[in-house]
Amino acid sequence: MMDVTDENEVETENAEVQLPLSTQFTPRAYQIELFKYAREKNSILVLGTGSGKTFIAMLLIQEFAHEIRGSICKGSKRTVFVVNTVTLVGQQGSAIEKQTGLKVGQYEGSKGVDNWSDKKWDGELEKHEVIVITAQIFLDLILHARLPLRRVNLLIMDECHHAVGSHPMREIMREYGDLKRTGVDECPRILGLTASVINKKCKKEDVSQNMHELEQTMDCALVTSVDPEEALRFTTRPDEKLVIYNEVPLTPYREMVEAQLGGLLCEVEEQEGLNEKVKKNIKKSIMNIKHIMGSLGDWCVARAIYYEKESLEESAEVEEVPVVQEFLVRLRTRFEEIYDQCVSRENLMGNPKDHVSHQALRLIEILVAIKSDEVAGLIFVERRNTAKILYDFLLELAKANEDLNFIKPLYVVGANTRPGIDLKLAELELRKQKKTLDKFRDGQANFIVSTSVLEEGVDIRKCNAVIRFDKPANYRAYVQSRGRARAVPSKYILMVEMGQHLSFINDLDVYREIEKTLLTLCHNRGSPTAEEIQRHFNDDLLPPYEPYGKQGPKVTANSAISLINHYIGKLPQDRFTTLAPDVKYENFNGMSQAVIVLPTCSNVKEQIRGTFENNKELAKKSAALHLCKILHRMGELDHRLRPTVPSVEMLADDLLDLKLESSKAEEPNLGTKKHRQIYRREVHSSFRDSEGTTFYLYSVEIHPTDDHSREITVDSAESEDTMGIMCKRELVHCPFKLYGPKIGEVIIKVKHLDTICDVSCEMMRKANHFHKLALESILPINKSLMEFDPKVFDSGLFIVPLKDNCINFGLMDRMALLSTVKEEIPVRSGQTYEFDRDLFENAVVFPLYGDMHQMHYVTDIKDNLNPRSEFPECKMLYENYEGYFLTKYGATITNRLQPLISVKHLPKELNYLKKVPVKKKGNRDPQYFIPELCGILPFRASLWWHLSCAPSVLYRLNSFGVAHKLSLDVGVSSELNLASITAQTLDFSWTERVAQSAPSDVNLAVALSQKKTHYIYPFMLAHALTLMAANDGYNLEGLEVLGDAFLKYVAGEYVYLKFPDDHEGKLSPRRTLLVRNKTLFQLAKRKAIPRKIQAMKLQPRVNGILPGFGVKKSVERELREIGYPSDKWHKLPVPEKLSDLEQVIKWLGAEEPLDGDKSDKPPTKAACFNPWEEHEVSDKSIADCTEALIGAYLLQCGADAAKDFLHWMGIGVHKGQKLLKDNLPIKTAIMQDKPWSLARITCFYKKACLDRLEDTIQYKFKDRSFVVQAVTHPSYTQNKITNDYQRLEFIGDAVLDYLVTGLIYSRHTSYTPGQMTDLRSYCVNNETLARAAAKHELQKYLLHMSPKLQAAIDKFLQLCQEKGLERALVTEDEEDDVEEIEVPKSLGDLIESIIGAVYLDSNRDLEITWNVVSVLMGDVFQKKHEDIPMNPIRLLYEISESVQFEKGKRDGLAMYKVKVNGKLEVIGLGKNFKVAKVNAAKKAIRRLQEMGS
Repeated sequence: MMDVTDENEVETENAEVQLPLSTQFTPRAYQIELFKYAREKNSILVLGTGSGKTFIAMLLIQEFAHEIRGSICKGSKRTVFVVNTVTLVGQQGSAIEKQTGLKVGQYEGSKGVDNWSDKKWDGELEKHEVIVITAQIFLDLILHARLPLRRVNLLIMDECHHAVGSHPMREIMREYGDLKRTGVDECPRILGLTASVINKKCKKEDVSQNMHELEQTMDCALVTSVDPEEALRFTTRPDEKLVIYNEVPLTPYREMVEAQLGGLLCEVEEQEGLNEKVKKNIKKSIMNIKHIMGSLGDWCVARAIYYEKESLEESAEVEEVPVVQEFLVRLRTRFEEIYDQCVSRENLMGNPKDHVSHQALRLIEILVAIKSDEVAGLIFVERRNTAKILYDFLLELAKANEDLNFIKPLYVVGANTRPGIDLKLAELELRKQKKTLDKFRDGQANFIVSTSVLEEGVDIRKCNAVIRFDKPANYRAYVQSRGRARAVPSKYILMVEMGQHLSFINDLDVYREIEKTLLTLCHNRGSPTAEEIQRHFNDDLLPPYEPYGKQGPKVTANSAISLINHYIGKLPQDRFTTLAPDVKYENFNGMSQAVIVLPTCSNVKEQIRGTFENNKELAKKSAALHLCKILHRMGELDHRLRPTVPSVEMLADDLLDLKLESSKAEEPNLGTKKHRQIYRREVHSSFRDSEGTTFYLYSVEIHPTDDHSREITVDSAESEDTMGIMCKRELVHCPFKLYGPKIGEVIIKVKHLDTICDVSCEMMRKANHFHKLALESILPINKSLMEFDPKVFDSGLFIVPLKDNCINFGLMDRMALLSTVKEEIPVRSGQTYEFDRDLFENAVVFPLYGDMHQMHYVTDIKDNLNPRSEFPECKMLYENYEGYFLTKYGATITNRLQPLISVKHLPKELNYLKKVPVKKKGNRDPQYFIPELCGILPFRASLWWHLSCAPSVLYRLNSFGVAHKLSLDVGVSSELNLASITAQTLDFSWTERVAQSAPSDVNLAVALSQKKTHYIYPFMLAHALTLMAANDGYNLEGLEVLGDAFLKYVAGEYVYLKFPDDHEGKLSPRRTLLVRNKTLFQLAKRKAIPRKIQAMKLQPRVNGILPGFGVKKSVERELREIGYPSDKWHKLPVPEKLSDLEQVIKWLGAEEPLDGDKSDKPPTKAACFNPWEEHEVSDKSIADCTEALIGAYLLQCGADAAKDFLHWMGIGVHKGQKLLKDNLPIKTAIMQDKPWSLARITCFYKKACLDRLEDTIQYKFKDRSFVVQAVTHPSYTQNKITNDYQRLEFIGDAVLDYLVTGLIYSRHTSYTPGQMTDLRSYCVNNETLARAAAKHELQKYLLHMSPKLQAAIDKFLQLCQEKGLERALVTEDEEDDVEEIEVPKSLGDLIESIIGAVYLDSNRDLEITWNVVSVLMGDVFQKKHEDIPMNPIRLLYEISESVQFEKGKRDGLAMYKVKVNGKLEVIGLGKNFKVAKVNAAKKAIRRLQEMGS
């Protein structure tokens, strides 16, 4: 093993001799000798610890490096370094990377490699030249043809003595042998590394045979240095000592305990219903206690019992057989009684060393003898419990004895592999091991008590003492543990009991003799012959499954069982269930046949039988191999013979006619809020130009409503001049309201007046000109940026003046003479200005001085004031009004007697779409102008007020037209004509009105399933196409909530019925494919939905619809090339020379004031696009619009129409077939149609008292198989007739979600979409459902075989009964490694599965299903939003001054760190980032509450 902790060592693996850095890479003579040998032929290097085996391997890697430099796709090979442990992957990988210039990949299980795709592996193998990998993972790569051995140039096996039995190293070499038989030239060079050829206890005379067997396995010759003395100089050579201890006589205390333990052994033997495996494990626990009593003495007895007591408790929790589980619980109670007695006795004991065994005392003597400031030692023991208890003893010993306080112990044991131990706990054990070794390396501890886990492989601090508290079991353990004494000098101390010492001394002699023999026999050895190797591997009598030929992936008899276990591990299961195949054996004429039955959620329902074989092990392999063939043919194993992970393309098959896009590198994922694209905004055909000279003439009538909060009354009925619209196509219109800050609330009615044929060119010229000047009068159009050209900009709509519902040609003629509405009035030299009252009444004026852009409307003519009247402000500066205008603006007048006019500013923001609160302004002094100094617009103010509504009117009319075109394309609203549309007023609250139209006692979802309306108004679809960002009177969010629930419901129902054999783990991805944002976005994009969306707030001068106007094409090209932000286009002063444009932009950027935001984050820059023709929309917003459109069709037209819309969109459409409208049959839950099937269903029905469940839910099942399936937990393996409840839970979840949404949508119409979502989430979350299940005692009917689940349910029921329980419980989905689960998900699943069962049994009747839901959850539905707990994240923000979340990863889990108020920091973990963030918020809230209390 290479130790890279000291860079000045020649060979960092336990080297005793250190050389200067300059000679670090100078190889020793024997290393050169062995390197040359290994370069020429396959070899196993047999060298002692510290002699530099790894360095020789490094030399060989570099020697063959030219073969691995380059792309593996173009023929380059790879070097593979196989290790036996996870720890060695990092150690050897880091060493190779440090000492060579090669790219090294490191692969072990914790990286999730089992779930890597071909693409991921291809990328890893392409970029890495040396692969350091654990044996099992490399074997998998070979068997699944991801890295065949023919693509490997050099295969190095570290610690190759493990290649025995069924070890993955041996299986790798089996594959090597197969390759060699087909083509020797393709085989890699093999290099084995070992310090111990013998991996088991053997006699001296068997050494040669064991050596030859290893050579046959590895196809290598064993080799060591021809000069063993030279190699031994660099090999670990500690001073060996043998310490003998006496057996301690049996004390009365130990005699009492042993008697009680003997009684327990008798009970175990007499207990009926215990199989031999259980008895063996219990006996082992008792013998472990006896072993501790004998080896450590009286002081450690209670600790030994406690350790085994905890072990029994863990076993009892995972035990599924009731008889066994009950006995284990009873046994644990007996252990508890004995433990209490022992604690009482041991508390009276004083110093630990006065009450321990002679062996422990001898250990103390050893520790005292080797005491020094630099002491660092390992104490090897045989058992895990010995390691932990000996550590505890040494710790207490150091505390109680001052002369022993130099002892600073730690302990290391391997990860627990007992069945049922959570993998998280095993990972925690490994992390703890790393921390322990780090402390030992840093000198915080000087002794480690360890099991064999530290004998080899693990990189640790150099030790000057290694103590074998328990003697080594075999030669390998002797050699490897001795090799840990690496310091110079060092001691290797072996402890043995008197009476066994002679036998052990004989063993030591054998070990030393073996060592010498190995050095002698490892010279001039020939490689094994092909015949010998073939005979050696003849233990695999079953041919492999090779569906793709010899060079393709394969399943062997030895790999089949692990592959099946891996497949089962992919099946859905909760934390209370460990799925496993059921294997039984049948015997005939001395032969065995294995029968395998997979869990019911697997697609293989029948029994799988293997061939009759000579023994059970081979019979099981035969059945497993046959099962793998079946799984592959069913598609459950992929082309690599791995459990199939359905790709998006596979899922899309039979569900979508859509080529699914992939996200581009370095870009946000498709379908997300962050992924935004630019689309051309759709303009309805009535706004565009078209052939012909026929025009439709419309009046735009504006009438005030009863709202009196207005300054100006705009009423077309009382105005002489009004606004009209000419266009070449019919407008889609209906009455709607606008809300102006000065005009208040008005209603707009567009009426068709006339169809004008053969419009002359002259009339068109005048209409165009009026339209241009009209828009320029209300908006400050940037003429350096924009131009007016209806032909270029495809405009066929014009605003015209009306008088008495006819075109006002007189006004058009007068304005045709003007180039602008703000023409300067020529100064009349020598003439006195004459005031004309008629011109200023109802007029719009602008100053002829200063800023001429400011326009005002005249409110009054002040006959009592004239230019000589006293100026109200700054009297010291200005004597009168004449003086003010002369001094400030240099404006002179000729008529000092003319009256002043009172004026007010005209509004600049002309977005009247949404009612906004009007800020009350204080009483200001009126503003007065001198008429002589004013220009006048060529039309009255009353017409200007009409025109000011034009941007909002055009926006609304276009949205109606686009929505109507969409409805015609969809085809659902075919019965609706334009006349019908005109009759219906836009109602922002139409959703509430329709929702409340359903009978109060009928769920809205039920009512909509029966509703059949064949029309939908354009404003309803426009509602669904309007984003929140548009700041309109309505937005899509409420409809999105409804559409989302409906889509999830119909998609869930379809995939459930379409794929009756699929388990929940396959159904969910299929449904997700149909309902996910990415799919909805892509389908919507195909239907041009993004173009129809109203995505931006209307700002007429920034992004409004301005028919005839557009950005100059040359300017637009320049701005796009520069990438100028769209939100700045409208105010950009474009120079005459476009070549100067970039310089102007730079100057403007330098002049812009800094934003108030002082954060380090760079300011967000808007995208570059033409804001009058395009908009930027996120993928998620497009998907939201799609769901809102579903909601609109559902609410207005009913469920069938909503499905028709889904079909039009392409959701659930395959080859033109409307999948979501297929009337698929509902199949019974009975999986096997056998004569006894119904009888078995009846048996389970009665056993679980399901007739009483039917009474509880007030529903009688017609097909009892549904209710049996609904109560079958995955752990209940006795039910082979139906699946477990997970499929029913899947459909029940969708049905419940839709029904609850229907209830909330109709009952709480005043709620915001966010409040609706919160309330729905509360009603259907796991805790709410679990409480409902507890209230109705549904747990009584749950069929399961999980004591752990029962304990969790019991605890939850107890919590539910506690009065005043206010704290939020933690659900399984929210679990992290700190918090205990308190809400069993199975109870919530039970509610959903019952709902799913009722839904199917009632032939998908939502009304019947809702009645059952109401029975189970009626009290829940009485709650209002204010009654439910707030989302923890939102609550944390509300109760804190500052909150900062930081995302990360820890131990393979998602992590969020939250910092509150700049001080408090907590961490939340979870299976995903959403759960982790909720956990972090919950913890922070609890901490804040604790700090406050």
